[in-house]
Amino acid sequence: MSCDRIQDLLAPYADSDLAADDKVLVESHCRTCADCAGLLAALKEADEALAGFPEIEPSPALLDRLYRLPVERKVSRPRFRFFLRPSLQPVFAAAAVFMTLVSLYFINPNRKELNRAVVRQFHRGVSQVERLYAKAEALTDTLGAYADNLFVALKAINPLSQNEE
Repeated sequence: MSCDRIQDLLAPYADSDLAADDKVLVESHCRTCADCAGLLAALKEADEALAGFPEIEPSPALLDRLYRLPVERKVSRPRFRFFLRPSLQPVFAAAAVFMTLVSLYFINPNRKELNRAVVRQFHRGVSQVERLYAKAEALTDTLGAYADNLFVALKAINPLSQNEE
């Protein structure tokens, strides 16, 4: 058994707080290890010296003064203080702008015309995307044809073949 493990058990052994099997283990180790035996003797000597000190009862006047000390009260902070953090301010600003726009939309007397204009603009955008997609498809077809023609021309040239002339 290592001395580190036994040294952890010496203080409970000196206070008679060990189980019987650990107590036998400490006693057998201290018979063979002078360092641990010396440490156990020092612990017992310190316990005897501390036992010689008298216990002092505090006077009633001291107890009264101690009870009169002001108790530090916990300062209650408002629960909404979390929302005042600087890191949340941009989020709240964006939310305020969004809510303002939404409220202006709902109180707008020309809301139906605004809806038609938005739908019209959306459909224009969709048709532009469709035209761009058609142009891109035509371009890829054209490039594919050019690539096929290029491959046919390169096969005809075949620069890797050896001339038998």
